[in-house]
Amino acid sequence: MKKNFDITGMTCAACATHVEKAVKKAGACEVTVNLMTNRMTVDTELDDGDVIAAVESAGYGASVSGAGAQSDKASKAQSATPDESKRLLARFIASMVFLLPMMYFSMGHMAGLPMGALDPHKNPASFALIQLVLTTPVLVINGKFFIGGVKSVVHRAPNMDTLVSLGSGAAYVYGLVAVFLINSRMVDGDATGGAELAMSLFFESAAMILTLVTLGKFLEAKSKGKTRSEVDKLLRLRPQTATVVRDGVQTTVAVEEIVVGDTVIVLPGEYIPCDGVITEGATTLDKSAITGESIPEEATAGAAVTTASANLTGRIAVRAEKVGADTTLSKIIELIENAGGSKAPIQKIADKVSAVFVPVVCAVALVALVVWLFVGTVGQALTMAISVLVISCPCALGLATPVAVMAGTGRAAAYGVLVKNAETLQSLESVKIFALDKTATITEGEPRVVRVEAFGAFAGDTQSVLRIAAALESTSTHPLARAVIAAYSGETATATDSEYKIGLGVVGRVDGAEYALGSARLMEKFGVMAETDGAQTVLLCRRGELLGAIEVDDEVKPSSKTAIELMRRAGARVVMLTGDNETQAKKIAERVGITEVYCNVMPEDKLDIVEKLKADGKTAMVGDGINDAPALKAADVGIAIGSGTDVAIEAADVVLVKSDLIDVPRAMAVSRYSLGNIKQNLFWAFIYNTLGIPLAAGVLFPIGVTLNPMIAAGAMAFSSLFVVLNALRLTVMRFDDGRLPRKLDGIRRKNAHKLGMDAGASQSVQIYNYGKKGDMGMKVFKVEGMSCMHCVGRVKKAIEGVSGVTEADVALETGEARVSGEFDISAVVKAVEDAGYACKA
Repeated sequence: MKKNFDITGMTCAACATHVEKAVKKAGACEVTVNLMTNRMTVDTELDDGDVIAAVESAGYGASVSGAGAQSDKASKAQSATPDESKRLLARFIASMVFLLPMMYFSMGHMAGLPMGALDPHKNPASFALIQLVLTTPVLVINGKFFIGGVKSVVHRAPNMDTLVSLGSGAAYVYGLVAVFLINSRMVDGDATGGAELAMSLFFESAAMILTLVTLGKFLEAKSKGKTRSEVDKLLRLRPQTATVVRDGVQTTVAVEEIVVGDTVIVLPGEYIPCDGVITEGATTLDKSAITGESIPEEATAGAAVTTASANLTGRIAVRAEKVGADTTLSKIIELIENAGGSKAPIQKIADKVSAVFVPVVCAVALVALVVWLFVGTVGQALTMAISVLVISCPCALGLATPVAVMAGTGRAAAYGVLVKNAETLQSLESVKIFALDKTATITEGEPRVVRVEAFGAFAGDTQSVLRIAAALESTSTHPLARAVIAAYSGETATATDSEYKIGLGVVGRVDGAEYALGSARLMEKFGVMAETDGAQTVLLCRRGELLGAIEVDDEVKPSSKTAIELMRRAGARVVMLTGDNETQAKKIAERVGITEVYCNVMPEDKLDIVEKLKADGKTAMVGDGINDAPALKAADVGIAIGSGTDVAIEAADVVLVKSDLIDVPRAMAVSRYSLGNIKQNLFWAFIYNTLGIPLAAGVLFPIGVTLNPMIAAGAMAFSSLFVVLNALRLTVMRFDDGRLPRKLDGIRRKNAHKLGMDAGASQSVQIYNYGKKGDMGMKVFKVEGMSCMHCVGRVKKAIEGVSGVTEADVALETGEARVSGEFDISAVVKAVEDAGYACKA
């Protein structure tokens, strides 16, 4: 069972690693701790109390995430980051109040500023004492670093606080000892010796380290808050109160008090507080927050509405069907939060480094201290050791991936693409094969009458054809029947003695005459010989007379062709899966530019096809129905159409809220840029420490390059800020339709190189008919040695000459031959080799 917990007290990647280890040690199967969101996801049967106890044993705090009402969770999510940033800002300002005068007194003499009685050359004891007085409050103000550092050592889990407190504490203790030594020398009359000691007190380093680290943490907290911008926007759209009608009386209640079945009144200018159906009134709705569509939609009684849609024009009454955590808005927020709290596979590198990072840094600092005690002065040794400790904070490593994941999933959500976890976000850009369900994915999913013809007694009168057909179909729930009924808008007729002939059509009486509506086979039984072109066409007749033909088609969505072109532009192979017959499937495929089609596919066949496709590369399944759920789950990436069933959405890794196929290449583009951002962040984090630690240890001292603790503290703060600001670029990137081709070019180049193909090349439609037993034996062969289309023709001819082969598709670009039928594999290999080419199954 998966559970979520909020973790407190974490400051760096090492903390997250220690929490994970502690909870796993307690018996949890799987633990994921996210430094970005301070959230832990645990797959365990342990009691909540046991999990919390395990976290506390590691020195951190924990509480069950989302406990209480949804509004509590929302307000907590909104307020946590601002509160933390306010506290850090207050600490920084308070530290600066003491740091600025301290810097004046510690360094003013070097700039020739008036020092009065505090001149180190005249009164070194007072010079040292004033610095001690001003530095001590800075340490007290930032005492959290020392408390955290001590606790981490006690729990044998060193972290960022350990490094900062060691560095600052060592500088402070050295300065404190120097104060007593200066006083001792002054008492002995050695003013010169006292002045020399006063030149290397390190008080300014101790105070500056803490102040700069606090500034860095403040900027980091502010920036991290901005990466949640898309979630925060959604949270703000959720109204706090709603007007409900109970017992005929309108009452204002908190949103959490709405129950299923309530009638909710929504006035113009208000946001809809629950998912439901309009029962009264008409209006215009702005659904952009949920679907990303900027154009408002008209909505009347019977229309479904979702939370966070803005009511623009009219007063409406809505019957509540989903409330609280079950609403679309809450589900979207939960998906984004879960994605932000999950880990991308690429983060494993940083996790392994973080687990041993702090102990290794402490060891390096100790080595630097010992070495410089032998080759330099005590001051130099302390400078080098402190610089190593301070510059090595592992925050950047811990933040590199989660901030980019949060920003990327948030940006995708702004376009109506919900990515459920970080692994999917990383995987999308590397998908090589897209298997697309046809109905409601490529097409609208609602058949409509596209052509009506009238013959015989009804010649030229298509309305009479539709009138009789609508009457005959009036009691049917078949999609074709609904399309026929919807196409007729005139005065209705009534059919009597209706009888449905399974697989043929319907027979009944209208206005006293007997009619038949259905297939050509049904027409034969009524003495009418007729043929159809294989499309979804129903015929109407009376005894011995054909009266009409009605063609019903499932229209292709306006953006489907463009979306498929973009997928192919990205170097992906696109196939279509459909239960339609071969003729209808081929017609749709040609219309949208798909060259590989599996038709007459049963629900169980989709799973089988996806498993076979996965052998050729990373495969994504895009579908909407219950019958697609197994294939969605089995695919490397499952993508559900938002208008589909809850089962399909639950099984998928990505949900397209707008039910628009164009969002598939959009998701690929977001994935590409998010993964690129993660790589940039990890590169910076690793290169920063790889170069910074040796520099701080004094490796370049022989050529005059050193790094004092104050500069090290600034660099450490900048490293964390850099990865957060870099991730913030994702939140303002545009992935609009016009920009998608350019943003996908990088994926295309990589895939084309790997596949050795031009994915955009035009090819004829290849049909694999699952309604024919032979075609279910499709096998892919690798053919080497082909150099031109003449070679392709020879190979194709050789394969088709093998007994049992029903069809062969040979591609020069990929060097592949796709062979369908019931055949001997070795016979195909031999036939190709006899034709002069190398071949293997």
